Amino acid sequence: MRSYTDLPRAARLTVFIVVALFALSAITLLVFRVARLGALPGMSVAGVDVGGLSGEELRSALQEAQDERGGEPLEVAVDDDDGAVTTTGADMGYRIDVAATVDQILERGRQTNPVAAFADHLLASLGTITIEPLDGLDDERFEAWQKDNDDKLSTQPFPGDLEFKGTEVTPRYPEPGVLLVEDELRDKAVRAARSPGEDAITISTREAVPPTDDADVDELAEEAEVVVSDAITFNRPNGQLVLTPKKLAGLLAVDVIEDRRETSLVLRVKPKVLRDTVGDRVAQLETEPQDASFQLSSGGVGVLPSVEGFAFAPKQTAKQILEVATKPNRSGKLRGVIVEADFTTKDARDLNITEQVSTFTTEHACCEPRVTNIHVIADMVDGVVVEPGESFSLNDFVGPRTTANGFVGAPAIRDGEFVEEIGGGISQFATTFFNAIYFGGYDFLEYQAHSYYISRYPMGREATISNPAPDLAFLNDSDAGIYIDTSYSDTSITVTFYGNVAGEVTSVSGEPYNYTEPERECRSNPDLAPGEEVVVDSGYTGFDIEVTRVFPDGREEDFFTRYNSGPLIVERRRC
Repeated sequence: MRSYTDLPRAARLTVFIVVALFALSAITLLVFRVARLGALPGMSVAGVDVGGLSGEELRSALQEAQDERGGEPLEVAVDDDDGAVTTTGADMGYRIDVAATVDQILERGRQTNPVAAFADHLLASLGTITIEPLDGLDDERFEAWQKDNDDKLSTQPFPGDLEFKGTEVTPRYPEPGVLLVEDELRDKAVRAARSPGEDAITISTREAVPPTDDADVDELAEEAEVVVSDAITFNRPNGQLVLTPKKLAGLLAVDVIEDRRETSLVLRVKPKVLRDTVGDRVAQLETEPQDASFQLSSGGVGVLPSVEGFAFAPKQTAKQILEVATKPNRSGKLRGVIVEADFTTKDARDLNITEQVSTFTTEHACCEPRVTNIHVIADMVDGVVVEPGESFSLNDFVGPRTTANGFVGAPAIRDGEFVEEIGGGISQFATTFFNAIYFGGYDFLEYQAHSYYISRYPMGREATISNPAPDLAFLNDSDAGIYIDTSYSDTSITVTFYGNVAGEVTSVSGEPYNYTEPERECRSNPDLAPGEEVVVDSGYTGFDIEVTRVFPDGREEDFFTRYNSGPLIVERRRC
């Protein structure tokens, strides 16, 4: 092999020149690559100069090109049709793939082939490099555009229908449609966006065969004629719903059902039209559910079963109409929504309320206004059920004592003073209720005794109540429910708890102690004679007392009550 020094002088010169040029080209290419970091100078994309741009500037320039191309008005028409749609490429979904186009731009002059890269740099230095962006139509936007303009540019095949005039059924047979050639539309829309000034395209169409035939419509018409041939009757225990043939015809519609294999026509009844058609007539067939309740007898407590309610269901009845219309007698039991009671028979039985747990009676004078209030609150509480683990507040349940709720004005004690108020006297009921809780063995959450001892109530086992306080509340800490029964006469009130508690609660009362005598209080009365004294109120002796509740298992619970003394009030001419 000959070495470089063995070559003739001319050959050595030629080699030297080639190597020098190659080295110079490599150095020049390296300089270009270092100096030109973005798009090559003189580069143009979609008519927008992007030379020297990079990063966000380059992306913004491409976005500008997209907006310019997509914003031009474009008229889309079909063969043999005078109608057209005016739109834009952007509306049809024209988009430039900015990321891919940026990569394409920045690749120029940076190819792995140094010759191609050097050529691009020379071309950029001496002239212009024009690049077509990577673009097309966004599928989702293009499909939405087609859907919005389908009725203007296409005619969908008509699958057939039925027309009703009174009870006369008229078939409407299938007809072919005319559809755009979608690939052509897509291709021409993109080319129009790329070509400034092109403002109209014409698209070819193709015939679309309907998915059904005349026989399908004839079969459907026969079904419809059966439905409207006579009236149909729906029965419920409390009445009937009759639909005449004319009413039935007004309810019918045709649905087109499509699946993977075939398209079919189906007769259906329109639920909303059915609801409007029957109107108030169906209300007589609907019933409200009735909760289970408890019935008292000498043998204990029984459960009155709950009753399910019934509600008209247009969707169910719409399907049932087509079923009943094919029966020989054209009648059937009306189906609907079965409405469960809030408190079912099972709910009641699960509470395990089987026997009387406690009862208590207090007596009062007849015919006073306070008796009205006692009866009103007793009626409100009668029949209340307290479930295991549930608390019961008398104030929360009864609410404000108002004349609208039946309460009247009567004497009451408020802040230790006797006053007249709406609902006065119901502490008699509270005391009776207190003792039913007490002897039932349930846990007191809140209670308060009267300020003064009232002789008609048991010492240390009584309660007052007012709104919003004091309250009387307890917790059902047993494993069975409580059914509260109230009853009254003109001179007494009784509260009875029914549940299931083993054993009897007893009470042991201590003797009163720590007596406090009434303080003397004098009031001036100028109408009295000198030295004359009148006792207005003999006062009350105060005392403390303790009572003990004894549970069946031997546990004891103490209740302490302090009654205040009431003043001895006298009147004199001058105090």
